[in-house]
Amino acid sequence: MSGTYIAGLIAFLGGSVISLINALITAKKVNSGSQSVFSGSLFRQIAGIAYMAGVYFLTRHIGMDPLWPLLGAALGLTIPAIFFAVTIANHMKGDD
Repeated sequence: MSGTYIAGLIAFLGGSVISLINALITAKKVNSGSQSVFSGSLFRQIAGIAYMAGVYFLTRHIGMDPLWPLLGAALGLTIPAIFFAVTIANHMKGDD
């Protein structure tokens, strides 16, 4: 049972990395000064969906219950993304 909790923690950290990469893509688009901020949104969505699907299929393949790893992955994609979005918005507000 503790293995699923550890897998959930690892999935949370992996989701945080994906969220950081997505935030860096967004920040680069914002800082470029162009109106193409949303041009990377398709990649960001695909990265999140692919990560969740990868966690699901990997845990099912190794015979582990996917509940905690999927919960960790979802929280890892969501909680840091909120922090990164607020940080990017504050930087945009300071540019006025």
